[in-house]
Amino acid sequence: MALVPTQLLRLSGFSEVGGEIERLLESWVQNRTPEQLVTLIDSGALSLLKESFAAAGGCEGTIWLIDAKAGELVASFNSGQDSKKLVGFRQPVGQGIISLVFAQQQPYCENHIESSTGHDDTLDRKIAKHTTAMIAVPFYFAFGLRGVVSCVQLAEAPRSREGFRSADVETVARAVNHVGRLIDGSLLTSLLGLGDGA
Repeated sequence: MALVPTQLLRLSGFSEVGGEIERLLESWVQNRTPEQLVTLIDSGALSLLKESFAAAGGCEGTIWLIDAKAGELVASFNSGQDSKKLVGFRQPVGQGIISLVFAQQQPYCENHIESSTGHDDTLDRKIAKHTTAMIAVPFYFAFGLRGVVSCVQLAEAPRSREGFRSADVETVARAVNHVGRLIDGSLLTSLLGLGDGA
Protein backbone atom coordinates (compact mmCIF):
# COMPACT_ATOMS: atom_id res chain seq x y z
CA MET A 1 0.00 0.00 0.00
CA ALA A 2 1.42 3.36 -1.03
CA LEU A 3 1.61 6.15 1.54
CA VAL A 4 0.17 9.53 0.71
CA PRO A 5 2.37 12.53 1.62
CA THR A 6 0.32 13.46 4.72
CA GLN A 7 0.66 9.92 6.10
CA LEU A 8 4.39 10.02 5.44
CA LEU A 9 4.74 13.27 7.40
CA ARG A 10 2.80 11.79 10.32
CA LEU A 11 5.06 8.74 10.34
CA SER A 12 8.18 10.90 10.21
CA GLY A 13 7.34 12.71 13.44
CA PHE A 14 6.50 16.06 11.86
CA SER A 15 3.10 16.07 13.57
CA GLU A 16 4.84 16.59 16.91
CA VAL A 17 5.98 20.05 15.83
CA GLY A 18 2.63 21.02 14.30
CA GLY A 19 1.44 22.90 17.37
CA GLU A 20 4.68 24.86 17.58
CA ILE A 21 4.49 25.77 13.89
CA GLU A 22 0.93 26.97 14.38
CA ARG A 23 1.97 29.14 17.35
CA LEU A 24 4.91 30.62 15.43
CA LEU A 25 2.75 31.50 12.43
CA GLU A 26 0.04 33.02 14.62
CA SER A 27 2.60 35.20 16.38
CA TRP A 28 4.11 36.23 13.04
CA VAL A 29 0.72 37.13 11.55
CA GLN A 30 -0.33 39.09 14.65
CA ASN A 31 2.73 41.31 14.22
CA ARG A 32 1.90 42.18 10.60
CA THR A 33 -0.41 44.84 9.21
CA PRO A 34 -2.99 44.09 6.52
CA GLU A 35 -0.75 46.00 4.10
CA GLN A 36 2.09 43.59 4.87
CA LEU A 37 -0.09 40.47 4.81
CA VAL A 38 -1.54 41.18 1.36
CA THR A 39 1.98 40.88 -0.08
CA LEU A 40 1.80 37.14 0.70
CA ILE A 41 -0.66 36.83 -2.20
CA ASP A 42 1.42 36.51 -5.36
CA SER A 43 0.37 37.46 -8.89
CA GLY A 44 -0.67 33.89 -9.73
CA ALA A 45 -3.00 33.74 -6.72
CA LEU A 46 -4.43 37.17 -7.56
CA SER A 47 -5.09 35.95 -11.11
CA LEU A 48 -6.93 32.93 -9.71
CA LEU A 49 -9.15 35.23 -7.64
CA LYS A 50 -9.81 37.59 -10.55
CA GLU A 51 -10.76 34.64 -12.76
CA SER A 52 -13.20 33.43 -10.09
CA PHE A 53 -14.80 36.89 -9.86
CA ALA A 54 -15.34 36.92 -13.63
CA ALA A 55 -16.56 33.29 -13.73
CA ALA A 56 -19.09 34.11 -11.00
CA GLY A 57 -20.44 37.02 -13.04
CA GLY A 58 -18.96 39.70 -10.79
CA CYS A 59 -17.71 43.12 -11.84
CA GLU A 60 -14.87 43.17 -9.31
CA GLY A 61 -13.66 41.71 -6.05
CA THR A 62 -11.97 42.85 -2.86
CA ILE A 63 -9.70 41.18 -0.30
CA TRP A 64 -10.51 42.42 3.20
CA LEU A 65 -7.89 41.64 5.88
CA ILE A 66 -8.42 42.04 9.60
CA ASP A 67 -6.53 44.66 11.56
CA ALA A 68 -7.24 43.13 14.96
CA LYS A 69 -5.60 45.96 16.89
CA ALA A 70 -7.83 48.58 15.24
CA GLY A 71 -10.92 46.33 15.13
CA GLU A 72 -11.34 46.91 11.40
CA LEU A 73 -11.39 44.98 8.14
CA VAL A 74 -9.14 46.72 5.63
CA ALA A 75 -9.70 46.63 1.87
CA SER A 76 -6.20 45.42 0.95
CA PHE A 77 -6.71 44.54 -2.73
CA ASN A 78 -9.40 45.36 -5.28
CA SER A 79 -9.62 44.22 -8.89
CA GLY A 80 -11.83 47.07 -10.12
CA GLN A 81 -11.27 50.41 -11.83
CA ASP A 82 -11.62 52.32 -8.56
CA SER A 83 -9.04 50.25 -6.68
CA LYS A 84 -6.91 53.29 -5.81
CA LYS A 85 -9.84 54.89 -4.01
CA LEU A 86 -11.00 51.64 -2.45
CA VAL A 87 -7.77 50.06 -1.18
CA GLY A 88 -7.11 51.22 2.36
CA PHE A 89 -10.79 51.69 3.19
CA ARG A 90 -11.48 50.49 6.73
CA GLN A 91 -14.74 48.82 7.68
CA PRO A 92 -15.32 48.66 11.46
CA VAL A 93 -15.88 45.11 12.69
CA GLY A 94 -19.53 44.87 13.66
CA GLN A 95 -20.73 47.11 10.84
CA GLY A 96 -21.92 45.90 7.43
CA ILE A 97 -22.16 42.57 5.67
CA ILE A 98 -18.39 42.05 5.32
CA SER A 99 -18.11 42.15 9.12
CA LEU A 100 -21.08 39.80 9.44
CA VAL A 101 -19.33 37.23 7.22
CA PHE A 102 -16.15 37.64 9.27
CA ALA A 103 -18.01 37.16 12.57
CA GLN A 104 -20.15 34.23 11.43
CA GLN A 105 -17.45 32.62 9.26
CA GLN A 106 -20.10 31.64 6.72
CA PRO A 107 -20.34 32.48 3.00
CA TYR A 108 -22.95 35.07 2.05
CA CYS A 109 -24.78 35.81 -1.19
CA GLU A 110 -27.32 38.56 -1.72
CA ASN A 111 -28.97 39.85 -4.85
CA HIS A 112 -30.70 43.25 -4.53
CA ILE A 113 -28.29 44.02 -1.71
CA GLU A 114 -29.27 47.67 -1.68
CA SER A 115 -32.49 46.68 0.10
CA SER A 116 -30.74 44.48 2.69
CA THR A 117 -30.87 45.85 6.24
CA GLY A 118 -27.27 44.75 6.86
CA HIS A 119 -25.84 46.59 3.85
CA ASP A 120 -23.58 49.55 4.70
CA ASP A 121 -23.31 51.85 1.69
CA THR A 122 -20.41 53.95 3.04
CA LEU A 123 -17.99 52.48 0.50
CA ASP A 124 -20.49 52.84 -2.35
CA ARG A 125 -20.78 56.54 -1.55
CA LYS A 126 -16.99 56.91 -1.39
CA ILE A 127 -16.51 55.54 -4.92
CA ALA A 128 -19.84 56.85 -6.28
CA LYS A 129 -21.06 53.38 -7.32
CA HIS A 130 -24.04 51.25 -6.35
CA THR A 131 -23.56 47.62 -5.31
CA THR A 132 -26.49 45.52 -6.53
CA ALA A 133 -25.32 42.00 -5.59
CA MET A 134 -22.58 40.55 -3.39
CA ILE A 135 -20.82 37.30 -2.60
CA ALA A 136 -18.60 37.31 0.49
CA VAL A 137 -16.63 34.36 1.85
CA PRO A 138 -14.33 33.95 4.86
CA PHE A 139 -10.60 33.96 4.06
CA TYR A 140 -8.41 31.56 6.04
CA PHE A 141 -4.65 31.20 6.01
CA ALA A 142 -1.86 30.60 8.54
CA PHE A 143 -4.20 28.40 10.62
CA GLY A 144 -6.80 31.10 11.19
CA LEU A 145 -9.48 33.43 9.89
CA ARG A 146 -7.66 36.42 8.40
CA GLY A 147 -10.39 38.27 6.54
CA VAL A 148 -13.09 38.11 3.88
CA VAL A 149 -13.06 38.09 0.09
CA SER A 150 -16.00 39.76 -1.62
CA CYS A 151 -17.20 39.79 -5.22
CA VAL A 152 -19.78 42.34 -6.33
CA GLN A 153 -21.95 43.44 -9.19
CA LEU A 154 -22.26 47.20 -9.65
CA ALA A 155 -25.15 49.05 -11.26
CA GLU A 156 -22.68 51.17 -13.25
CA ALA A 157 -20.54 48.32 -14.63
CA PRO A 158 -21.24 45.82 -17.42
CA ARG A 159 -21.85 42.25 -16.27
CA SER A 160 -22.66 38.95 -17.90
CA ARG A 161 -25.95 38.53 -15.99
CA GLU A 162 -28.01 39.99 -13.16
CA GLY A 163 -27.40 38.55 -9.72
CA PHE A 164 -25.46 35.59 -8.38
CA ARG A 165 -26.36 31.90 -8.00
CA SER A 166 -25.29 29.37 -5.38
CA ALA A 167 -22.82 27.89 -7.90
CA ASP A 168 -21.16 31.32 -8.09
CA VAL A 169 -20.60 31.30 -4.33
CA GLU A 170 -18.92 27.90 -4.69
CA THR A 171 -16.71 29.23 -7.51
CA VAL A 172 -15.44 32.15 -5.42
CA ALA A 173 -15.14 30.08 -2.21
CA ARG A 174 -13.10 27.41 -4.00
CA ALA A 175 -10.67 30.02 -5.37
CA VAL A 176 -10.35 31.70 -1.96
CA ASN A 177 -9.63 28.30 -0.39
CA HIS A 178 -6.93 27.59 -2.99
CA VAL A 179 -5.32 30.99 -2.39
CA GLY A 180 -5.27 30.32 1.35
CA ARG A 181 -3.53 27.00 0.73
CA LEU A 182 -0.99 28.66 -1.57
CA ILE A 183 -0.18 31.18 1.16
CA ASP A 184 0.12 28.38 3.73
CA GLY A 185 2.47 26.43 1.48
CA SER A 186 4.66 29.46 0.99
CA LEU A 187 4.72 30.28 4.72
CA LEU A 188 5.49 26.70 5.75
CA THR A 189 8.21 26.34 3.14
CA SER A 190 9.81 29.54 4.38
CA LEU A 191 9.39 28.62 8.06
CA LEU A 192 11.02 25.22 7.54
CA GLY A 193 13.90 26.81 5.62
CA LEU A 194 13.15 24.76 2.51
CA GLY A 195 13.08 27.70 0.11
CA ASP A 196 12.65 31.41 -0.17
CA GLY A 197 8.86 31.17 0.34
CA ALA A 198 8.16 32.53 -3.14
